[in-house]
Amino acid sequence: MNKNSKSWQSPSLGRDMELLVYGDTGTPVLALPTRGGSCSQWEEKGMIDTLTDQIENGFNQVYCIDSVDDESFFNEKIKPSRRLMRQQQYESYVVDEVVPFIQDHSSNDFIIIAGVDMGGYHAINLSLKHPSQFDKAIGISGIYDIKPMFDDFEGDGLYYNNPVAYLPNLNKPMLLGKIQEIDFRLASYANDSRREQTDRMADTLRMKMVDPQLDIWDTESDDEWEIWRQIIQVHII
Repeated sequence: MNKNSKSWQSPSLGRDMELLVYGDTGTPVLALPTRGGSCSQWEEKGMIDTLTDQIENGFNQVYCIDSVDDESFFNEKIKPSRRLMRQQQYESYVVDEVVPFIQDHSSNDFIIIAGVDMGGYHAINLSLKHPSQFDKAIGISGIYDIKPMFDDFEGDGLYYNNPVAYLPNLNKPMLLGKIQEIDFRLASYANDSRREQTDRMADTLRMKMVDPQLDIWDTESDDEWEIWRQIIQVHII
């Protein structure tokens, strides 16, 4: 399959960011790695191989980006407010830089955003905050309550990046209408340590009249990537 690398100095993040593109045509998929993962993680873990037929037959084009979670959520060397500021910069990078790049390089204006673990969080959080940019959001084994990462810290930066906190209080009709148009997919499996978070996120969406497709696999696995590969193959279509 065709693979291209692109990098640029991100104005939002103030450093070089790399992006890998697999395929030439088809519905674009913005793929987000696990916590601290790079843009090559989906290929290294076999996710791209799983989607080979979709990519080579022109059904999907996959755009893989880097995570900066080690600089934000998991960077305990800096204050919580600065960690959350870094997350906001990452959000700007995705929405103001990556999405326009995809739009410039794809003739299909339907964008799928998908991720696993913290990538699942980003996929759902970004689609909720910017519903005009994304048409389908796939969160696999996502972490949707980030408050435990910040101990006793409180503040708007935390609240507005915590989907299970801000979504129940969201009452703007126009924004909710856009959110309700997104095809949300939430997936987990039997012995997934993040399964409760998946159930909770689904319940939170339903509170706002959003009907996600909740897919809990009745399968136990000690290899999360093995089952993630199976799940993404089902939900990317």
